Amino acid sequence: MKVIVVGINHAGTSAIRTLLTQNPQVQVVAYDRNTNISFLGCGIALAVGGTVKDVKDLFYCDRVKLEDMGATVRMEHDVTSIDPVAKTVQVTNLNTGEVITDSYDKLIYAAGSWPLDIPGMDPAKAELDNVMLCKLYQHAEELIQKADEPGINSVAVIGAGYIGIELAEAYRKKGKEVTLVDYASRVIPRYFDKEFTRVLEEDMKRLGIQLALGEKVVDFEGEKAVSAVVTDKGTYPADLVIQCVGFKPNTELLPQAEKTGNGALIVDSQMRTSIPDVWAIGDAVALYHAALNTNAQVALATNAVKTGLAAAFSVNDVPGAEVESIAGTNAICVFDNNLASTGLSEEAALASGMEVASSYIEDADRPEFMNDYGITRIKLVYEKESLRLVGAQIGSHGEINHTEVIYYLALAIQKQMTLPQIAFTDVYFLPHFNKPFNFILTAILQAIGLNYAKPEAVTV
Repeated sequence: MKVIVVGINHAGTSAIRTLLTQNPQVQVVAYDRNTNISFLGCGIALAVGGTVKDVKDLFYCDRVKLEDMGATVRMEHDVTSIDPVAKTVQVTNLNTGEVITDSYDKLIYAAGSWPLDIPGMDPAKAELDNVMLCKLYQHAEELIQKADEPGINSVAVIGAGYIGIELAEAYRKKGKEVTLVDYASRVIPRYFDKEFTRVLEEDMKRLGIQLALGEKVVDFEGEKAVSAVVTDKGTYPADLVIQCVGFKPNTELLPQAEKTGNGALIVDSQMRTSIPDVWAIGDAVALYHAALNTNAQVALATNAVKTGLAAAFSVNDVPGAEVESIAGTNAICVFDNNLASTGLSEEAALASGMEVASSYIEDADRPEFMNDYGITRIKLVYEKESLRLVGAQIGSHGEINHTEVIYYLALAIQKQMTLPQIAFTDVYFLPHFNKPFNFILTAILQAIGLNYAKPEAVTV
């Protein structure tokens, strides 16, 4: 059996390793346009800010390791077309220009995603010097270099999602004047409601970040190099501009496949597409979202790795690995805020047409008689009629960190559990760690009309 893998980052690497570990006899040929694989782009901001001392530490695999396992790996090769009827791919060698046709028995599509352009902007403006993207290792090298350049004094980050906020923090740590611009009126609105973003925005402003929220970018000023960002409400000096407005799935090579509205490939729990003998994994796919009860793209490295495993199991006809659903579990640690969310925010649930309500509390994480305790904020979003949990957010400050409870709530969403069912799961109480009615249970009780929190003990 011959398997062609298109794309070799997190999802592709996961699939190749699993394919060959389970079945060393399978013939695996992998193609990628890049010069490297397995780069953890989520660590770019850590490298810019100096937490990660060597950006090369963000790699966890390489071509040699895959070849040692038995794979044929062809870097700097661009797959330009796929013929699912003939079961062939056309590939261009980016170094020599040579075009070849290769055949497969089964194909795993892991072409990933690419940063979006700023809507309505003249594409030529993105060609100005010091207008950059944040995705690849090559981007990371330049972004790190710019952080230490004396001539880079002001930085504008376009997009207040996770990557944008992390970069804003990283460049501020480097002593730069930072402006964070977004068309949305709040930071990270996709994952968190205003109870959490309000605190984060206050901390960002306190630490010197200029927030230009609710503003549309319309132009970049500058002749050869960028000098300012122009929005519909103001102009902001910028020696460096980083575009972080989101990502689009790279699925143009499979026009006949079933897709969602944004172009992501719809797959089943084993990562099979609507095309026979074609699997798809990683950022290019839309998995079944347990909160929405439909397929949706959630581009996270955790999902990429899981989908790679599931596809390899399926291709090898080995049972036991399926991605039945996701909840979009994520986290961020910036400006002393420890935040995690899963499922849908209340704003996102309402925007999708769901009839939901929410329960939000701020409570001590341990009994107040312990003297040393921290404050934790939690919000549960649930269907009004069924009380089914569809979203959860949790946050704290500094050394107080309870983000890992989001795993428990993500599982509850995946299993379609209601608030009463979650309330009666078997948990422990110990004053050193939590309260008899811990913050999750207290938020659930509040949702059903039993308010057992102690607001007088809470300070924010």
